[in-house]
Amino acid sequence: MKSIDEITRLSAEDLERISLDESIPVPEELSARVQAAVRKPARWALPAGIAAAVATLLAVGLTLTRNPEPVDTFDDPYLAYAEVEKVFAKISGTVAYGAEKVSQSEQTLDKLSYWK
Repeated sequence: MKSIDEITRLSAEDLERISLDESIPVPEELSARVQAAVRKPARWALPAGIAAAVATLLAVGLTLTRNPEPVDTFDDPYLAYAEVEKVFAKISGTVAYGAEKVSQSEQTLDKLSYWK
């Protein structure tokens, strides 16, 4: 019997040649056992299907019942612009913080690979 490593090293032609070799005994009941295993539904298939259907119905129901109108709006465009600038400044700070952390991790990785 071949090990897994030996089998993975075989070429496609070798595997096909081995599969066509009729000197290897194949049990008579193998075909029936494979068909029974494939046809037999899993115990969890029906409950999983029901759960998926319920989740889909809930998602569709929640999507349709939500109000598409925005709740908070600004009457003054200058206040709206100031709010947008504040949000962009916060996003910029977060991105800069992330970039700094990436730079620090790259420096650490460079140090680690130096000693290897």
